[in-house]
Amino acid sequence: MGFAKIRYNTGEEIFRIKIEDTHGSKMEEWVIMSRDFPKWVNMISSRFGFRMGKERIKTDLDWTR
Repeated sequence: MGFAKIRYNTGEEIFRIKIEDTHGSKMEEWVIMSRDFPKWVNMISSRFGFRMGKERIKTDLDWTR
């Protein structure tokens, strides 16, 4: 899974992402183009065991359904 090369002055946003552990130590640091952000989210969610998907938000009237 490759990401696009970082290109400045193209009008596309560049994301700098830093992941820290519970003690504040740097675990990973990423610099990606905005078009690669969805691929990055999928990769990180599988690496750290996050569930991606729509979770239904509970409301006060859920009992009516």
